[in-house]
Amino acid sequence: MIEKTDISKEDLLNAYRNLVMERFLDKKMLNASKQGFLPFYIPLMGHEAIHIGIGLAIRNNDFFYPYYRDFGAVIEMGIPLDMALSQVFATENDNALGRSMPDHFSFKKYNIGAVITPVAGHLTAATGIAYAYRYRKKEGSIITTFGDGATSTPDFHVAMNFAGVYNLPMVFFCENNQFAISVPTYPTENGAFDQTYMETRGDIYKKAEAYGFKGIRIDGTDFVEVYRQTRKALENAKNGPVLIEAMSYRMGPHSTADDPNKYRTNTVPEGSAKDPLIASQKTMKDMDILDDGMIKSINDEMDKKTTELVNKYEREPKPDKHTMLDNLYEEEPWYISEERGDVQ
Repeated sequence: MIEKTDISKEDLLNAYRNLVMERFLDKKMLNASKQGFLPFYIPLMGHEAIHIGIGLAIRNNDFFYPYYRDFGAVIEMGIPLDMALSQVFATENDNALGRSMPDHFSFKKYNIGAVITPVAGHLTAATGIAYAYRYRKKEGSIITTFGDGATSTPDFHVAMNFAGVYNLPMVFFCENNQFAISVPTYPTENGAFDQTYMETRGDIYKKAEAYGFKGIRIDGTDFVEVYRQTRKALENAKNGPVLIEAMSYRMGPHSTADDPNKYRTNTVPEGSAKDPLIASQKTMKDMDILDDGMIKSINDEMDKKTTELVNKYEREPKPDKHTMLDNLYEEEPWYISEERGDVQ
């Protein structure tokens, strides 16, 4: 029996539609990268339920500090598709003027921090925002996401320690897809990564205990479950930080610079029970919100919509070359003005 949620059936159905849209967009943006329309791309397949659940749980007074594999979360939060896809394809409408890699968002207006490329580099920044919330007595909580590989970095431990010492209103959310690029979180037959496994024993959520707060593990393949647990954690964070470890599986490569066939043989095929799309469909069916006819209709709709979107943004104009010196200083110094004359 599936428990009721505080989200309406209409909102849950819309969230499922966004999940399906993310799956189709992901495939098409990966193909766009292979065709030269994107210089680089970070695939999303296997993370969709996490993204949608997080986006559904965040409220206007919360602050989200994502990492580089969270496209669906910003969409579920209500960020206009034009803003998100303009960033991915580095069009002239990108608020960063095409200067960041795809999926490296920064939307201050929507309480979304700037994605930082180095692994776990954003965690201390997110902790600083949580400290500011506490200091200024602001309502809301901070949630920051990261992969399992980030939990072996100094930045992760510094951020966890600071949050624990100052009892910050913060949710650390580990999207455990079981691979830190090519390094698995589980023991392998040849023992090549035993040291990595020994660091966690496969239980990342238990690392919270060292810093004096609670850690939990959840199913990251069911967006309804992710929503429930994330919303609960955000509400409880006013009493101190929480670490969530959401179990998923990275169904594709780490990025377009990676070939997973060189280091793994066990996979979660698309359409299998552990596929977030299939797991979320089962939950929605059990809640009497979705049926097979609706699934086909939504698939057809999103396939057509995402094809049109990607075709459009592949052809959008890029930022003018004269914008390369914009937004560097509040008051432009003389040498930047001088360099503008050299832009041909």
